[in-house]
Amino acid sequence: MRILMLVGVLLLAPGCVVVPARRGAAPPPPPPSRQMSYDEAVGLGYRFCRSRGYSCDLQEAHKTGNDVWKVKFRASAPGARGQLHLDYNAYSRELLRVDDDVKGKRGGRDDDWDGDHRRGRGPGRH
Repeated sequence: MRILMLVGVLLLAPGCVVVPARRGAAPPPPPPSRQMSYDEAVGLGYRFCRSRGYSCDLQEAHKTGNDVWKVKFRASAPGARGQLHLDYNAYSRELLRVDDDVKGKRGGRDDDWDGDHRRGRGPGRH
């Protein structure tokens, strides 16, 4: 009888072992989601470009080695033209960087001023 009890205790013991969790250990990172495709990166870029009121022509789109989609457009609006460069994270689809180099033209000069129409034109001139 004692042998049966000893065997029973030995068989049940491994199922009751509790291992304490490590303190300070970071949880494992979540598995990466599906990578953004070329078409998705270009589509997001077109939407962003058009949201700024530009007419957009795709120049280039490629994914870098560090999982960043670089999408470049030739962008124009009435009286303005230039380039728009966008960087997207290939997994999260987060917009990482915007380089909006679309400038208007007035009399052959770049329209670089900040909205104060009198700036740089002298007193009393509008």
